[in-house]
Amino acid sequence: MGKKKSSGVKWVMVLMVWAVLCSLGAAIFFKFIYKPDQTKKLEEQTSAKSQYDHEISISLDGFSGYSILRSDEFRDQLKMSRIRLNLEDDGADYGKRMQTLRRGRSQFAVFTVDSLITASVDTGEFPGTIVLMLDESHGADAVVAYKDGMTNINALDHQDARVVLTPDSPSEFMARIITSHFSLQGLPKNYVIEANGSDDVYNKFKRADPSQKKAYVMWEPDVSKALEQQGAHVLIDSAKMKGFIVDVLVVQREFLTENEPLVSKVIEAYLRAAYHHRRDMKSLVKADAAKTGGRLSDAQAEKIVGGIRWKNSVENYAHFGLLQEMSRKGLDHLEDIIERITEVLVKTGRLSEDPFGGNYNRLFYDKILLALKNSDFHPGRQLNVLGAEIGLLDPEDIQGVDELPALSADEWNRIVPVGRLDINPVSFGRGKAKIGFQSQRDLKALAQKLKIWPDYYLWIVGHARKEGDIELNRELARQRAEAVREFLVNEGRVSPNRVRTKAAKVFSRGGDGQSVSFVMGQMPY
Repeated sequence: MGKKKSSGVKWVMVLMVWAVLCSLGAAIFFKFIYKPDQTKKLEEQTSAKSQYDHEISISLDGFSGYSILRSDEFRDQLKMSRIRLNLEDDGADYGKRMQTLRRGRSQFAVFTVDSLITASVDTGEFPGTIVLMLDESHGADAVVAYKDGMTNINALDHQDARVVLTPDSPSEFMARIITSHFSLQGLPKNYVIEANGSDDVYNKFKRADPSQKKAYVMWEPDVSKALEQQGAHVLIDSAKMKGFIVDVLVVQREFLTENEPLVSKVIEAYLRAAYHHRRDMKSLVKADAAKTGGRLSDAQAEKIVGGIRWKNSVENYAHFGLLQEMSRKGLDHLEDIIERITEVLVKTGRLSEDPFGGNYNRLFYDKILLALKNSDFHPGRQLNVLGAEIGLLDPEDIQGVDELPALSADEWNRIVPVGRLDINPVSFGRGKAKIGFQSQRDLKALAQKLKIWPDYYLWIVGHARKEGDIELNRELARQRAEAVREFLVNEGRVSPNRVRTKAAKVFSRGGDGQSVSFVMGQMPY
């Protein structure tokens, strides 16, 4: 009897537990599943249809070059296509930005090309592809120093030289460009002094000893403020280089394959907004800075606008290779830009190898821009406007690369040396002025570098040995320099305005006495 009674009690306990669990389950179901579901259905039944069919997110930071993306015009253009815009400011954390893009939390993101490459390599994949070029730095980034400590880039060729910069930023990449293109064997490997943003670099510059061999990489408006300090000057700025510090719009590849028409609408909206603001960028930049809590004077805003070249639709056609080379007015193909940037990252040790294996077209997608070009797209033509009215709109043009003017002999003598390009000296056989096969390849590489640095002139200096007749040796040095100049102009398509020859005043010994060297320079500020 005792066992049966005990067994009965256990069953009662089990039933009670099951009853409690069922009650809890029912309560949870009704509170967290049924009721919310019913509430949602009720809300849907008693709500209006949204004016938006789609919603996109773009990851970016507060850089003034992105002011068009933050403009009311861009948002309104998207709204006309029933697209809601969300902007995610990550404070220029490119690693976080890449992860956000990879996971689909943002469908679009803005990168400099170098940060897109490095963040992708660090992630282990390339989840995004470039669909639009937004802008290029044209003086907004600069290397500033005190004349007492550094007169030019050559001053970095010293064991005591240091560079103050912000890691993982365009300023770090600018330092990499300089160290990869100029001959700076004396610069130590630990040349970087880290700072936290351009304003921190500027504050370090203000407190610095002007006699120290330090260079400071910053961006506007800090560049202009730094130049107000006595003895400050620009060693080099982004206006002197081409196709390096470039901002691009990137879309997640999976989202692109599933939503290409939507991506096309986003690109069209941006190009229309850029066209709308083409004549009032200073006002837009000032208003944009005010939104983020900053204040810019008219002079500061004007300086920023002068240091950024925003890209229109036709310039994008040029960069994406959709125009004939003669129509591109010197604008680089995006594939060449990616290759050039990758070479800098590999040469300076940021990358161990070329992640593309030479196939740089893997990083961009041109079919949307090609479709816009083939449809005779004009950003001033709004939706549902008759095509005949296109004649009333301003034509978009390409802001190409201006050719340097010819200089007089006196002006050439006033050229200020900037630095020595990192290129092998052109060597000749003893007593000869004929360029060898290897030197021809080196000169073709030099011609390509000169295209990268379009605002600099080049002294071609011929050298000869000390032994023998002095005047004959000097004439031989001159002939060697002239042979190099002729090759650069005829084979390398370098403008004759940019190059001038001379024989070295001091004779050299050994192989250096049978060579030609190069000094890049500019007219004084």
